[in-house]
Amino acid sequence: MDNTKRITKATFLVVLATILSKIFGFLREVVLGAFYGTSYKLDALISAQLLPGVFFASILASFSTTFIPIYNEIVVKAGKQKANKFVNKSLFLISICALFIAILGCIFSPFIVDLIFKGFDLQRKALTSSLMQITFFYIIFLGANYIFQAFLQSNENFIVPVLVGLPFNAIIIFSVFFKKFFDIYAVAIAFVLGYFSMVIFQIPFARKKGFKLELDFNVKDEYIQKMFRLVLPVFVGSSVISLNSFVDRYLASYLQQGSISALNYAEKLNGLVYGIFSASISTVIYPYLSRFFSTDKKEEFKRYLKLSINSLILIMVPITFGILVLSTEIVQVVYERGAFDKKSTYLTSGALMFFSLGYLGYAVRDVLSRTFYSIQDTLTPMKNGIIAVFVNIGLNIVLVRFLQHRGLALGTSIVAYVSVFLLLRSLVVKIGKIEFKNSFVVLLKSIFASICMVLTMMIAKKFINIQTSYIFLTRTINLAIKIFCGIISYSIVIYILKVNEIKWLFENSKIAISKIIKLNAK
Repeated sequence: MDNTKRITKATFLVVLATILSKIFGFLREVVLGAFYGTSYKLDALISAQLLPGVFFASILASFSTTFIPIYNEIVVKAGKQKANKFVNKSLFLISICALFIAILGCIFSPFIVDLIFKGFDLQRKALTSSLMQITFFYIIFLGANYIFQAFLQSNENFIVPVLVGLPFNAIIIFSVFFKKFFDIYAVAIAFVLGYFSMVIFQIPFARKKGFKLELDFNVKDEYIQKMFRLVLPVFVGSSVISLNSFVDRYLASYLQQGSISALNYAEKLNGLVYGIFSASISTVIYPYLSRFFSTDKKEEFKRYLKLSINSLILIMVPITFGILVLSTEIVQVVYERGAFDKKSTYLTSGALMFFSLGYLGYAVRDVLSRTFYSIQDTLTPMKNGIIAVFVNIGLNIVLVRFLQHRGLALGTSIVAYVSVFLLLRSLVVKIGKIEFKNSFVVLLKSIFASICMVLTMMIAKKFINIQTSYIFLTRTINLAIKIFCGIISYSIVIYILKVNEIKWLFENSKIAISKIIKLNAK
């Protein structure tokens, strides 16, 4: 029960921090949309970030993923002083490697753009190449950022790694006001400065947890070598998923102008919607699953895994139903202003609808991947990821012909469930039978409650229509009313259906809130 309360409290706080961070991140996208809409300039910036921001970010994130179980192992076996040396060596290695990659990327950016974005005209290729020469350098700070995040999470500070997005987003938002002088280049430079700010933001908190900066160039360390052995499968597994983004953008480059931007806007909405809960649950549960497995508490390991999946079912299913019904209205409220016109809304809402079909798949896939990493099995997610990416490429090639950019979103959603099936099958082989009968019952109850929720929102849409003097305010109020009615309806139905996880979430959330109030009072 102590573990349950700690996990619930941590998850609850991370959800709140994630909501705050995502709101600022979304404000960033709203501002970019208002200034650049779905123009070729924003297409170029998004494309310029694709290689450094997606592919090489996967490499750096892989080090962060393998860092946590190894760091905890060092603390137990050799103490915190030895663990601090490991942190410093990791920072040095990753920063040097990232610098080397950034220089190469800057030199070969024209060749990279010409190879990947064949559908671009000469103007878009030239702009994308110039922007890529700038954006490649942010991976230096991105690598250090991932290590500090992993260090803080290992020491049970889950809040700060989430809040690093605040200074990052503030810098990018501020950069658009230099459009008159530097145009889209100001935003590219802001990305580099933004990632630098994320590192600076975390250093004081890392020092409070015992981090001390030491220049340690001796990389012949058993734990460093172990991290490199584990990181390759993690990188391959995550990068093949990132390859989906390359394929999506490549195929979208042959579609009408704005298709890449529309996919990007829809993906950002996905990050705001499902990422809040998925990232929060997987981030908090990861270190605990690692400890349960290392202490041979397999039943507790399975129990918390099922609890995580059931919680995601209860959250993601109604969100999916809600997006399917309200996608256009959501995009209008969030984006439609300035250069973001009705055509942009049409393109983005279409992609959002099909992306939303995969919300549950994305979330469960993240948790299952973390589950394998927690038991230091990095090969299985890699193998399953390779299979999934080939399925996705095949789906994209077929679906894009019939549904344009929406087909790319649908292919991504379908392959998420393929990944879940493959990972679950492998997990059963790895740790033995897991009883998911209860999860299936929770899924059916959640679907029924979501249908009731949709009916409630449709009734609210028919009978409630608030009008004001401002279009944005009118849209926002009416959307908020529909969402509120839907949440109330879903909560009542799911509670009547006696889903234990809902009661557990309510009870432990109240405990977490009461503790926060007491701390504030002190």
